[in-house]
Amino acid sequence: MGRQVDSFLASLYEKNVQQHRFAATSHDEWLVWQKELRSAFSADLGLAASLADAAEYPQEHLLEEKACNGYTRRRVSLKLADELIVPVYILLPDHDQAPCATVIACHGHGYGSRDIVGLQPDGSDKTDDDPGYQQDFAVALVRRGFVVVVPELLGFGDLRLAEDEQKPLNNSSCQRISSNLLMMGYTMAGLRVWQIMRVLDWLSGKPEVDQQKIGCMGISGGGLVCAFASALDDRIKAAVVSGYANTFKGSVMAMFHCVDNFIPGVLNHAEMPDIIGLIAPRPLLVESGQDDPIFPVAATREAITRITEIYHVLSAEDRFSYEIFPGEHRIWGEKAYPWLQQWLQG
Repeated sequence: MGRQVDSFLASLYEKNVQQHRFAATSHDEWLVWQKELRSAFSADLGLAASLADAAEYPQEHLLEEKACNGYTRRRVSLKLADELIVPVYILLPDHDQAPCATVIACHGHGYGSRDIVGLQPDGSDKTDDDPGYQQDFAVALVRRGFVVVVPELLGFGDLRLAEDEQKPLNNSSCQRISSNLLMMGYTMAGLRVWQIMRVLDWLSGKPEVDQQKIGCMGISGGGLVCAFASALDDRIKAAVVSGYANTFKGSVMAMFHCVDNFIPGVLNHAEMPDIIGLIAPRPLLVESGQDDPIFPVAATREAITRITEIYHVLSAEDRFSYEIFPGEHRIWGEKAYPWLQQWLQG
């Protein structure tokens, strides 16, 4: 009987009509497509005006500051909305070249922002030789001269529910927060994208940040946040999506994934490559492991083909790049780091 259910779900997907699947053949048609899909996707995410258009400027409070080897690590709290104060790391290179190219770094599942700035869950420096699948990529970026901004994403680290505070930090609150948000018309993906938009509001007042050279990079669930925020907000001038670009059918619908990946009704409008393609014609690089078990490479290659079509219509093929690397689900960076330097520091 189980195979019958498999067939039933497959038939629902095949019969589903994606109203905004990319089919433009000119710049003018692309403009219409972009406007319509952005509107529909924003609604799918639950980006309500009461949150997305919050009038209060994010309030900053310094929590800690430490001089590191070649950079300064600062942690601040940002009041993004009533009752929501978000910790954010800022890594500042030692050179004095303000305003500076800046990258917002979006962590994936794990113990939150500490994991990508070279810290253990308790806030002490990592001491072993294994940086994990996220490879301390915020540190790798600041060592290449970027200001790096690392927000704690909702459900992780210090932004977990009180009931989870006594559990190890790699235990997220994704399940219950996500399901509660769905009951109120929001999504976890949408709230995390909104966090990035509010961080961009805050960065607009930072003298050390060049507003025309803001990029975003994310891995896994952070790749979702990076991809979707970049798709909807043109203030992000270049994006690196690591360990995420795929199709919904080939990844989150094909095997177990955290509930924070799911967006009600999104397939009525578009598949994942269409949404990521909203980043065009801005620079975009996709990296994925040849043996990634949760975002399989065959569907990643399908996504790359479809995204390439969008950049081709805009005569912007030189702004889209990708790397399929030998490995599993992790940050790779061999092509991505110099590529970000080319587009944001060049």
